[in-house]
Formats: sequence, C-alpha cells, structure tokens
Amino acid sequence: MNKDRRKIIFWSTIILLVIIFLLWLMLRGSDIWQPENTPVANDNTSYIPKSKDLVYDPEATPALEETEFDVVNLAKDFAARFGSWSTDNPGRNIDELMPLSTDDMKNYLDSLDLSYDAESFSGISSQSLSAKIQSIDDESATIMVTVQRVETNENFEDNVYYQDIEIEAEKVDGKWLVSAAYWQ
Repeated sequence: MNKDRRKIIFWSTIILLVIIFLLWLMLRGSDIWQPENTPVANDNTSYIPKSKDLVYDPEATPALEETEFDVVNLAKDFAARFGSWSTDNPGRNIDELMPLSTDDMKNYLDSLDLSYDAESFSGISSQSLSAKIQSIDDESATIMVTVQRVETNENFEDNVYYQDIEIEAEKVDGKWLVSAAYWQ
C-alpha cells in the first residue's frame, strides 16, 4: 500500500473509534452530558398534584341534578347546531336539529327559507361556551346559552363574535326537547 492510503485508513479508524466511544458514553446514560443541578428528563418527583389529597365524599351533592344536566346539554347542543350553517351544506344543521325538537319547533324549522347563494362560500360556525338555567320544573325549562360564532365570508375572512340564545325546552314522553329558540 502506498503511504497516502495508510494515512486515510489510520485517520478513518481513529475517527470511527472516537464516534463509537462518544455513542457508548451517551447510550449508557453518563452524567458527563448532563449539566449540574439539572433534573433528569423523567424526574417528576418535584411535582405533587393537588389531587393527591382528595377524598371521596359520598354525601356531596352534584353540581347539577340529572334533569338539569340533560337540559343544559340539550340546550348547548341545539344552540351550536342551530347557529351553524354554510353554503356547502345548506340545511344540514336543520336536519340535525329535528330529533332534538318538539313538533312545533320542527314545523318552524321546516318553514325556514334556506336559499343560499351557491356562487360563493359563506357560513357561520357556532360553539356553545356556557349555559345557565333561568327556570326549570318537571315539564319545562328555559336556558340561556352563550355562543361563540365565527362568520366566514366568501374571501375566507373570519369575524368572531359572541351571542346569547334563549332555549325553551319541554319534556315530551319523558324526553327533553327544544320548543323554542330566540337569539338575543
């Protein structure tokens, strides 16, 4: 072999040994690569969750009774669907509301004019943020729902605003249904 080729093999071997040594140090978890006073990545012993001392109290009353919970969920679901529509799916939100509605509300929803401009896109996406029961008894309830609405125009520009909707619900055959909805 000539001299230049021996030098290349020698230095290649040295570099390869250095790389293997460095990899061995890193893979064995050496503290050489860890700065002092820095916790190890999986060291979570310094954080103690607040829930550590929670104790189950069987006597505690729930925040909402089952009926209230059902009514609030119905109102929030109805408000989000009722307030959402687009020219891409004209009337789909109305179809989704039918199983949640009384017969009178279904008649109202059927009477809505759904003539959208099919030439350009527009739509509103609504998300129910909170709901407050204004009144409730065994057969009826009134709930005020706060909704975040994002209106998108034909240029895909968004306008975010907040709006309340009052939902009236009735219990029909043991099931809560929406009987009226009024944007505020």
